[in-house]
Amino acid sequence: MRPKRITAAIVQAEVAPDLETGLTLTAELAREAASAGAELIVFPETWLPGYPAWLDVCRDAALWNHAPVKAVFARIAENSVAIPGPALDLLAETAREVGVTLVVGISERVAQGPGRGTLYNSLVTLGPDGRLLNHHRKLMPTYTERMVWGAGDAEGLRAVDTPAGRVSSLVCWEHWMPLARQALHESGEDIHVAVWPPRTRCIRWRADSMPLRGAAMFWLRAR
Repeated sequence: MRPKRITAAIVQAEVAPDLETGLTLTAELAREAASAGAELIVFPETWLPGYPAWLDVCRDAALWNHAPVKAVFARIAENSVAIPGPALDLLAETAREVGVTLVVGISERVAQGPGRGTLYNSLVTLGPDGRLLNHHRKLMPTYTERMVWGAGDAEGLRAVDTPAGRVSSLVCWEHWMPLARQALHESGEDIHVAVWPPRTRCIRWRADSMPLRGAAMFWLRAR
């Protein structure tokens, strides 16, 4: 049997200045991709509300009780996505409107219950009907990211059924974790979504630096 062919879209765009604007931009870009025939649309790591690039380029990022750092952290927290919550509802509405599977990188905020206030570097996979199919929290934030995001869990280490195929995903440095990759292989992934953060400078091990843009890629597994 010949493998199924799909059309997928990887969004490469300037991040929005706040969550509200980002949600509007997400809907616009999803409509554009869907109108071009995309069956799966992927947005980069922490597309909403953007990646804290200042962690690596600001000298005083780790100073104790430093007002500028507290201010930018507060901005990320205020614009992060609660699950469940209004922002996720709008993403679900977008998926339903365009009738396409979406994978979106977000900074997640726990709004209530255990861990209230904790932020996570997360990925959400939404089906064409708007259902939340998967919710993955980055297992271990990389290096300075630990000053912003908490350690995730293995609940999202799985592939899920979508009209495009069985889709799984990992965030950035998780691709250097062999057991995380193995878990997804064993869950029967057809399409692996790899997301990376916006980049403000050339990174030694990736030569395709794009200032203030997000990155993502697909790996297709042959069966």
